[in-house]
Amino acid sequence: MSSIFNNRNNKNEWTLPPVLETTPKCKLTVMNAGFSKINNKHLLKGANSSDVLVPALFFLIEHPIHGYILFDTGYSTRFYEATKSFPFSIMNRLTPVQISEKDNAVAQLLQMNISTSQIQTVILSHLHADHVGGISDFKFSTIYVDKREWEFCQQSKIKLLFKGYLKELIENIHLSSLKQLDFDKNGSSYGPFKNTIDLFNDATVILVPLPGHAIGQFGLLLNISNQERYFLIADSVYVKENYQKNRGGSFLSRFAHYNLKQYKSNFPMLKQLEIANPNLMMIPTHDSQMYTLFIQKAKKHHSLIKRK
Repeated sequence: MSSIFNNRNNKNEWTLPPVLETTPKCKLTVMNAGFSKINNKHLLKGANSSDVLVPALFFLIEHPIHGYILFDTGYSTRFYEATKSFPFSIMNRLTPVQISEKDNAVAQLLQMNISTSQIQTVILSHLHADHVGGISDFKFSTIYVDKREWEFCQQSKIKLLFKGYLKELIENIHLSSLKQLDFDKNGSSYGPFKNTIDLFNDATVILVPLPGHAIGQFGLLLNISNQERYFLIADSVYVKENYQKNRGGSFLSRFAHYNLKQYKSNFPMLKQLEIANPNLMMIPTHDSQMYTLFIQKAKKHHSLIKRK
């Protein structure tokens, strides 16, 4: 697999196209569904060896025309049932999960007065357990997934387990609601990216292949304005320091990736993209600093408002 980027030789060529004034104005809410306990050195080689709670971020996008959209769903309490018996219990022993019913994506959305029937679209970056835990709750949604990723997950439950998947979590996805994305066939160039899909053909939600961690992983570029842009990069890195320092995780962490060489090859390109686009906020799904920035600070802000 070749690079996800076009050939770039200087900083200007890494610059994203401008966001037009006519682009529909979306809103992003960063949310979290559960945590897993992982040794810090597995996330970043050379880090201390203490255990840390790693978030499973998911994202709510409000589109003025296409309504509510989810990018991933995080963990859910279904994880416990799916890993109750051997050999599936191995997954919870290796990366113990912490989540309660109130932390499920569907429960958090209801707290915001958003029902599952209002979620028109769910976009799944890839099908690992910490990204699709809550997908069974969204029976009214159109679900987007990479074609190669979906085909890969037609293997047996046992084979998928040792590649980071719990097939039980995605078995209830109905083919009638599923749309498989073919970036090679239908993708088009967007700035430095080779094959992207402009989901609504309005330059708001641009889906970008980011294979390596999973065979069919992709990220989501959300264009709100030239001053506010987000690149939700899923597990293309675990923490931003991976690409900022061009350093992956521990030796053992390599077994979490479909193609380690491809996974690491994206680090320098993501760094160049960040440098060339200072208003672009890159958000990896499992970066604790992103959890602090978007969720803990938001909770503190809401608490202060209530006190007033």
